[in-house]
Amino acid sequence: MTMVDGHDVKEASTLAETAEEVLRRRAESLARETLEEEATHRLALLLFRIAEEWYAVKVADVREIFQEYEITTVPCVPDHILGVVNVRGEILSITDPAKLMRLGAVEVGGSVQPPAIVIVADEVATAMVVDEIGDIAEVPDDAVEPPISIIDRAQAEYIAGSVHVGDLMVGLINIERMLEPVTTGGRH
Repeated sequence: MTMVDGHDVKEASTLAETAEEVLRRRAESLARETLEEEATHRLALLLFRIAEEWYAVKVADVREIFQEYEITTVPCVPDHILGVVNVRGEILSITDPAKLMRLGAVEVGGSVQPPAIVIVADEVATAMVVDEIGDIAEVPDDAVEPPISIIDRAQAEYIAGSVHVGDLMVGLINIERMLEPVTTGGRH
């Protein structure tokens, strides 16, 4: 048995290997923490289609999505407010963002209703009808760019930014602006 400073050499090499293993695991742990921190700086977006264009809202602003509903019309409301719907006892306005942004209209009233996304901000909610629900995509916070300049003014005021998702350019809906006609009763 070889002794160095009162310790067995074999025991010292095992301690060195153990220390090295502990340091390696710690380095891996720190690397994972860094990746997790980077992942927390991401936006989860719900993609949807209106006409031929793709848009998104932050998943945090979405309360639910539903497709089975009956719209009750309400007189003397702006044309982008289609009426109200009863969602498990809660009466919500139902908004057509296509009309609001002057993109035409989402077709409602057929045998199959279009999907509706309930969006909420500051305790105000509305259900937006859309042509199609897409995927949920995660993008880095800093990937959101200012709205593209080629969209017209009617659309631009409802778009908070744009972001590339795969090969799609997606408009990020300005939830506060979209809900403003609901909170003001359509008055600007």
